[in-house]
Amino acid sequence: MNNIKNFDNITKNLNALGGWIFKEVIGIDYVVDYDYEENCIALLILSFHVQVINTGQRFKLKIKYFNVSELSIRKITNLYLTRSLIVHDKKELGWETSQRYHVHDDSGYGEYDGYNFIEFYCSSIEAVSLEEL
Repeated sequence: MNNIKNFDNITKNLNALGGWIFKEVIGIDYVVDYDYEENCIALLILSFHVQVINTGQRFKLKIKYFNVSELSIRKITNLYLTRSLIVHDKKELGWETSQRYHVHDDSGYGEYDGYNFIEFYCSSIEAVSLEEL
């Protein structure tokens, strides 16, 4: 999760409660915003249901993805997760690009064996909130 800005600060309370897991995506918000130069910026805000393993306590974790492109969402009823979405940092591969991250779901059988329910590229990622469900 080192690719996600503010992730450690947002999840410190979860970590203090012990182990926790991602359960499913419970919200998808796609927003078009404008920067100070009136450039169009596509934002994707995903809300995740996360759960403390020992107590079963449930939380909603919101993560914002900036400058989203090539967003693909396949028809789904639930987007269950075996862990968080997989984030590939293309900068580590030596690629110079404004769309630094490739994000997609995974079936749990391997990083390239996804169900392909959701997939997109983005320039940066930030954890924005954690609230109890």
